[in-house]
Amino acid sequence: MVERYTHESIRAQIEKREEKRPGERFLVIINPVSRGGKALKEGMWLLKELRNLKIDHEAFVTQNPGHATKIVERWVNSFDCVVAVGGDGTVNEVVNGIKYGGGEGKTFCAFPAGTADDYCHNVGIPRNRKGALNVLLYGRDRKIDLLRYDGKFAVVQLGVGVDAEIAYRTLSRKKIRIPAYFAVGLRIVFIERLKRSAKRLRIEGDNGVHEGSFLVAVFGNAPLYARYVYWMPEARMDDGIINMSAVGPMSPLPAWFLFLKCFNRDFRSERIIYDSGRKFKVYLKEESFIQVDGEVYKYRSGETISISIEPLALKVRVASEPWLEAPFISP
Repeated sequence: MVERYTHESIRAQIEKREEKRPGERFLVIINPVSRGGKALKEGMWLLKELRNLKIDHEAFVTQNPGHATKIVERWVNSFDCVVAVGGDGTVNEVVNGIKYGGGEGKTFCAFPAGTADDYCHNVGIPRNRKGALNVLLYGRDRKIDLLRYDGKFAVVQLGVGVDAEIAYRTLSRKKIRIPAYFAVGLRIVFIERLKRSAKRLRIEGDNGVHEGSFLVAVFGNAPLYARYVYWMPEARMDDGIINMSAVGPMSPLPAWFLFLKCFNRDFRSERIIYDSGRKFKVYLKEESFIQVDGEVYKYRSGETISISIEPLALKVRVASEPWLEAPFISP
């Protein structure tokens, strides 16, 4: 399938695209440190292709965390489509910039160049360059929900517990990406005391209260998590619902086998607490790491996180080809 994306085929599709979206301008945001620095190469390749295809665009390379949000907030209304070249953290920053800048009606698209690229996996954007370029230039536009928490937005998920701890410990090892996550996860599960990673939480939702110790509690907008794991299998990105999947303290082997079974899209377990609703409130009863779209933050004991859904809050560009269609967005 990849071989069909030639300059000639893309130019032909651009001609068709111009009939529907004449004069479209792109704002390209490149995070040079994503995927251990490889995102910069991906971004330079994309800019070269846009120049060769005579596509109107401007580009910025971010300099520090939060920079993408500031750039997009300032410039979003001068462009039609904002492109994030990086991973899920870059996606998060760009989307927050669109929302803070009042970019209602502007289109968002990602060019995958991160470690997990959860957003791209959930909306069907391929990781190969030409496939992603094809989506950017001739994809279809759809609207998705966003999660809102503490005045900010999450695009895919927010997690409390061991997943955030693993993400925190691998911050300095992003050059080896996925193997680092597995290595740290194995260390926590089999060498350190796994139950020590459980956090005491009180979770209030539309359907009741969950209280106790949890290894992980994830609130999400899409089923795929950590690239391959169907941790919230019922989630859809445009149904106006937040999905939650949580699990309590477990011994190492059962925990590891449970994780591996979640690679199967149809797997369900009585060990996992499934819930859904339009809002959740999480009370942290001890210091905890929180990860939001892969970025990690530390919260103090006694703090609370209020999570709500913003239905159809963002217009996004996804694949139009049947074999690359967004599997978790309504057609």
